[in-house]
Amino acid sequence: MQHAKVLFAIERNAEEELHAMRALGGGTLRIGASTTIATYIIPPYLGIFHRAYSGIKLSIISANTRSITQLLISHEIDVALVEGPVQEIGIVSEYWRKDEMVLIASPEHSFANTTEPIDPHRMTDEIFIVREPGSGSREVVADALNAKQVYPVRQLEVGSTEVTKQLVAGGLGIAMISVATIRDQISLGTLVVVPVKGLHVERVLWRLSVAGRLANPATIAFNKLIQVG
Repeated sequence: MQHAKVLFAIERNAEEELHAMRALGGGTLRIGASTTIATYIIPPYLGIFHRAYSGIKLSIISANTRSITQLLISHEIDVALVEGPVQEIGIVSEYWRKDEMVLIASPEHSFANTTEPIDPHRMTDEIFIVREPGSGSREVVADALNAKQVYPVRQLEVGSTEVTKQLVAGGLGIAMISVATIRDQISLGTLVVVPVKGLHVERVLWRLSVAGRLANPATIAFNKLIQVG
């Protein structure tokens, strides 16, 4: 059954490629992206692409890195953009861009009242809000804290960036999150960025592809767009 699904997917891709080759006047582009990327980073690119190729039907799937990888392998998406490195046989990971991760807290939190960067070990006794297993964000943050020998005793696991921000704003705990996701909250004063001594977390965002698989014209056009941007 699995082999049959793959064969039908390949046939469908071939048909869509033929349509798309007509000056990119038709067809479908299926994009899979990690939650942060799908919500905060690629929307402007999608708008530009739609204006340039209005005949291409866009399909967007938002999920964690692990899920996006599996969707790419099973031919269910054409473009895969993720937040963490992927070690999977047959998958090629290409550098796309960098993204800074920062520590956030409520304006009423004690960390928000300091004028100097805090010692990273002060995070140990705080409730530290983390993403679910399989999230690229979670892995990057864990590696950064482990390198500083910071091991938060109490962790609260949540399934989305939005929930994380709301919990932190409500004073439940602290979190490390992409700076691209908090611009509105910083402007409104509902969250603050807390500098941490000696801790600068910058992760790489990746573009995935399957080794040996030919990209259709719509995929090529979109990849060129996001690379230039």
